[in-house]
Amino acid sequence: MKQLLTLIAILGTHTLSQAQISAIDNNRLPQDNHWTYFSGRYEMTVKSGDQVIPATINLRMKRDSIVWFTISANMGIQIQVAKGVLLRDTLHLADIYHKEYYVVPVAYASQYLSMPIGVKQIQNLFTGQPLVDTCNAGNIHKDASANYVYYTTMVEPLLIKSYYGYPGQTPQTKLDNEGYSQLRITEISSPNNAKDKATLEHNQWLDVSKESNGAFTTLPMELKITTTTAQQTAQVDLALTTARYDAIPSYPFKIDDSYKLQPLPSK
Repeated sequence: MKQLLTLIAILGTHTLSQAQISAIDNNRLPQDNHWTYFSGRYEMTVKSGDQVIPATINLRMKRDSIVWFTISANMGIQIQVAKGVLLRDTLHLADIYHKEYYVVPVAYASQYLSMPIGVKQIQNLFTGQPLVDTCNAGNIHKDASANYVYYTTMVEPLLIKSYYGYPGQTPQTKLDNEGYSQLRITEISSPNNAKDKATLEHNQWLDVSKESNGAFTTLPMELKITTTTAQQTAQVDLALTTARYDAIPSYPFKIDDSYKLQPLPSK
């Protein structure tokens, strides 16, 4: 169950040279939010220990309101193994394989996973926006050699670093904040527990402004999620294969009498 929650919660590191610190107006991170609806299908590979599990996730989202999803495992044929709906205050999650379901308050899920989780964070993960959209005063760092600028945010008990890169492949001659607009890497760690870390990578940004009628400027086609603990490292790779941006008429989620309601497992 925790693996499913972790995938939902956070569904590459780079060596940085000596950083230069500069000021930031209003402590706001760069973001590009104009969308209302998004539907996507992702090919997914889950790697944990010696296990490699190919799967597919279908996603429907209404901004700031709902995240609906189904997960199907590839076992020669596609078999749906989980489905869920994340609302502003509650996660409803069904384990289809074991005929079990969970009703989890968002606040409890955040505490359980020791990381921010909610509609906004999950939607920002898939749309390539920062999980937390503010940073601490004076904590913008520029690295000319790696062509990144990164922002540091403290959200107790977490330290979040958001790395941005240039949209194009050609480095700019002048280093300024205006050129950095695409979120590339997010590192989530705890100053009190260096062994536990999550890294989110957004790659293959594509101009979808025409297809989305301006809802998005660009969208990441690839996501890579890596979680590291003292016991193991797990990785989730996602590749967007189809996307739609029109209004979504329904978010079907029904639990029949064959499912057993389960409490959230202890850590």
